[in-house]
Amino acid sequence: MEYKKQEINEIDQINEEAWFFRSTDSNRALVLSQEAVRRAEAAQYERGIAEGLRTLGFSHIRLANYPEAIVLLTRANEMFKQTGDLLNQTILHEYFGILYRNQGDYVAAFDEFLKSLEMSREGHFRQEESSALYHLGITYKYVGDLDKALECCLQGLPIARAIDSKLTESYHLNCLGGIYYEMSWYDEARDYYQQSLALRQEVGDLWGVAGCYDNIGNMFIQQHKYREALSYCLQSLEITEKTGDLKGMGNTLFNIGKIYAGLHEYENALEYCRQSLHIREKIEDKKGQAAYYCFLGSLYDDASFPYANVQRSLDYSFNALALAEELDAKDLIYKIHRQLSKTYKLVGNFDHALAHFETFTTIEKEVNNEAIRQRILNLQITHRVAQSQKEAEIFRLKNVELAKLIEEVNQQKAQLQSTLEHLKATQTQLIQKEKMASLGELTAGIAHEIQNPLNFVNNFSEVSTELVAELEEEHQKPDRDPDLEAELLVDLKQNLQKITHHGGRASSIVKGMLEHSRTSTGERQTTDLNALADEYLRLAYQGMRAKDKSFNCELVMGFEPTLGQVEVVHQEIGRVLLNLFNNAFYAVREKQKTASSEYQPTVTVSTRQVDEQLEIRVSDNGTGIPETVKAKIFQPFFTTKPTGEGTGLGLSLSYDIVTKGHGGTLEVDSQEEEGTAFVVKLPIENSNVNGVLV
Repeated sequence: MEYKKQEINEIDQINEEAWFFRSTDSNRALVLSQEAVRRAEAAQYERGIAEGLRTLGFSHIRLANYPEAIVLLTRANEMFKQTGDLLNQTILHEYFGILYRNQGDYVAAFDEFLKSLEMSREGHFRQEESSALYHLGITYKYVGDLDKALECCLQGLPIARAIDSKLTESYHLNCLGGIYYEMSWYDEARDYYQQSLALRQEVGDLWGVAGCYDNIGNMFIQQHKYREALSYCLQSLEITEKTGDLKGMGNTLFNIGKIYAGLHEYENALEYCRQSLHIREKIEDKKGQAAYYCFLGSLYDDASFPYANVQRSLDYSFNALALAEELDAKDLIYKIHRQLSKTYKLVGNFDHALAHFETFTTIEKEVNNEAIRQRILNLQITHRVAQSQKEAEIFRLKNVELAKLIEEVNQQKAQLQSTLEHLKATQTQLIQKEKMASLGELTAGIAHEIQNPLNFVNNFSEVSTELVAELEEEHQKPDRDPDLEAELLVDLKQNLQKITHHGGRASSIVKGMLEHSRTSTGERQTTDLNALADEYLRLAYQGMRAKDKSFNCELVMGFEPTLGQVEVVHQEIGRVLLNLFNNAFYAVREKQKTASSEYQPTVTVSTRQVDEQLEIRVSDNGTGIPETVKAKIFQPFFTTKPTGEGTGLGLSLSYDIVTKGHGGTLEVDSQEEEGTAFVVKLPIENSNVNGVLV
């Protein structure tokens, strides 16, 4: 009996060690749990067998050996049911969910995670409740429901912090980073990824460290910062090869392939992508396979790709669509439809192009729309309440009931929801007001511009009338002066030429006004940014002068004469420039009101090419932007102007047009009381901005 007791103690120690290493070193956990099962079966120690099978099954999930994993976990679950071990049943339902999600069966995964959440709350297992909420959140993100994903994370994160579970906290932070990444809020995404990375490094979670490196690398890919992306992805690949994480290795190899495609090193790109597909097929990662085929679809319709072939592009895209629809992965489906629309447009099949584009816009609105943006902004406030340091410390030290905090948070959520409904009700009116304000500025500038040629037409018409009268009078005289008549005819001809010239100038201005008044079709056109900036600067200045006759400003233009052209939506980029110019004129006019007589208002506009981007810089020596305000400058509805003078949508809409609509960046650099510079950067090859769809 003494021998058996010692054997059981040793088996328990082995199982505890295996359990400890399950998330940080799966290979070691695998070996230890195999030994624990072998010795427990020899000793007929039921609990030791069940716990060993539990860890062994999870290790096989990590190594992507799913058939073996499901056999082991099912056997362990039956044993835990027989002993009434609710905690381990809760854990196993979570593991079943991970297994099904990795295989693309999201319905089964949701069912298992919900069972795990229900059991964790029934048994008051705080660690497992937070973990189940994380897995629900990440699964909602996979299927494109960012709203529910965010809710799950913001419920689970304060629980993890309250029980000081740094690993689970890092999971929630990583999921929040993924949500912001899907919304293209890259600064916020990187902040959460970095927080998650720091925690995972602290607890020694190599799998998680590799995942964070890969996520940050993928974020840089979307920003076309390929060298930075490659550095992070190579670090991730080194770790995944060491840990044997096949799923992570497949993801990282795929990202490296996309990076090399972005660098136009296509042979390397294809090789890394093939390696990725091989792994994804091996572990039955259907969503990963769909992403691979979607990427090839975008690559083969790219004219710069040496093996470009439209038919192959269509074949790959439809392979991707079939897999994505099988999984109901909306976050991938809408991107594939966008790619198909682009390809059909290239071959002139506009009916198919339109059909896929309409499907893309419908699904895209479900996955990524303004309502979700507003909900994120409001739920961030709830998040701050839930994670406040004071409350977290109270949880750790005094173990107060979480229900009290949840009740307070729910009350604030209800208030925020009411505010959100009010915002949604007025949002359309505010956007229309912003559009009309921009149109008013434009119309005022055009009216001022058209007045000059009209004045010339009127003046020369009056003079010409007098010349005709004088010519008639001379013609009727008996002693006509032929030289005078010839002189009058020459003057009359010159006047008519000037009338024609200035009439044509007025006509061109009217034509331009009509062009600006038309609704944008969203079609990109090859555009000379120098001419576009010059045109809108002149219109904005005349518009400001039309409102305030006393306003004068020095305009400094530094246009790079050899600047390349870029494909943009002309009206949208024009609107961005008009907004930036108006803001600059407003800033210098406000400063002029209080500055000394020596102050000279100056607005400078310059263009240049930097690497593969064209840059437009709009700077002024006006009032500048305080540091406390700068971080909010691109938020919807935020304005520094007095009530009635700004909607708070101009810069927000400009930011979306540049970043989401054209794949560029819009940055601000400002010193209070010294001036402000806004910098617009647009990629030269816009046809590739949305080429990589994953």
